Amino acid sequence: MATPIVTGAERLSPEDLEELHIRIATAASLGDQNVNTGAFISDILVARRDPVPLYVSTPDDDDEPIRLGIATNDLKVWNSIFKVIKLGQIDALDHFVELGLNINLLHPMWHQHPLYYAVQSSQTNMMRHLINLGADVNAFSCAPSDIWKAINIDIMIIPDREKPRTPLMCAAEMGNLNICKILCETAFADPMLVASDGQTAQRLAAKNGHKEIVEYLPANRDGTFLRLKCEFLILYRLHCRRLLSSVVAYPPSS
Repeated sequence: MATPIVTGAERLSPEDLEELHIRIATAASLGDQNVNTGAFISDILVARRDPVPLYVSTPDDDDEPIRLGIATNDLKVWNSIFKVIKLGQIDALDHFVELGLNINLLHPMWHQHPLYYAVQSSQTNMMRHLINLGADVNAFSCAPSDIWKAINIDIMIIPDREKPRTPLMCAAEMGNLNICKILCETAFADPMLVASDGQTAQRLAAKNGHKEIVEYLPANRDGTFLRLKCEFLILYRLHCRRLLSSVVAYPPSS
């Protein structure tokens, strides 16, 4: 038998409203263009076993769970924000901004700024919009780790804290010349910045074979010592792991 449709958002409790917003945000993050709020309300009310007192909601009350999640740096809210960025949903992002989102904060787990993630997702219009909202074009974010690149889990990113990258470095490494030009010529991103591992935007482009970007960006020979230091640490850690593995595999006899 079909589920009866129950109308009346005014009957939703604060807990029901939170569930409603989660359902709407989830549908939006999945790109569902036919979000049926009435059906969501009906499902929530029909599933409720015990009657609750009448609760009259206002627009501010509807947004309160999201506003609280932004204020407390809630991981689920940030995941929804980054999903909106990945899908290029500018109106949805603006709603988060209206509720108090600071676009220059880092994702609490991925350690990436919204602008960096927009570049990483090749969302040019979203990138422009974030720049217009005042995003810092020279802020460093954590690049995805090689482990994440290998397994390519879409619902999460494993950050590499030893590979800080600016949005320009990200675009150069990916080979996106158009985004590089927008960042340099419109947003005045600094192509001479050097990451803590000694990498620059031009060097990352050269490392990945993007000749046009190498020719476009200015040469920068800084960071040699940092690169050597980083390479030494990588080799040292690899040696320690091999040594530990050999000890575990062949423990000394008593």
